[in-house]
Amino acid sequence: MNDVVTGADIATCLQLELAAVGAFLGILHREQEALIEGKIEQLEVLASDKAQMAGQLAELAAQRNRGLASRNLNPDRERMEACLADAKAAGAWRDLQGLVQAAQQLNRTNGEMIEVRLQHNQQALAALQGAAGAVSLYGPKGKTLGFSGGRPLGRV
Repeated sequence: MNDVVTGADIATCLQLELAAVGAFLGILHREQEALIEGKIEQLEVLASDKAQMAGQLAELAAQRNRGLASRNLNPDRERMEACLADAKAAGAWRDLQGLVQAAQQLNRTNGEMIEVRLQHNQQALAALQGAAGAVSLYGPKGKTLGFSGGRPLGRV
């Protein structure tokens, strides 16, 4: 990725970040839809897309921070807001902060949905394993065979 901050104004950099966070939110929405609709097979691709987009977002933030540092500006949130005299840049910064918060909340919600699904699957698996452990079968002489973990407990 080119260093877009050097020689460009901060508003341009923030616009690039806004677009990237918007794309990231789109991925998060698709992930949530897949979770709601039970389309688990889509999650692997979406996780890959999320990781790639997270890397792009980190690079854009690093570029912004390098650009600010080259102007002897501290990139922390409070000083960032104070140095944005340009109304367009200030608006883009506020928009970016709002989108980042929305993405964090949506990602947290998706994580909770995944956790609930995982717990449900673990409970179902435990129930199936418990039921399989309690199964009794009859041997060739009509005697009951108990099974535990797939191995017979008694002789026929």
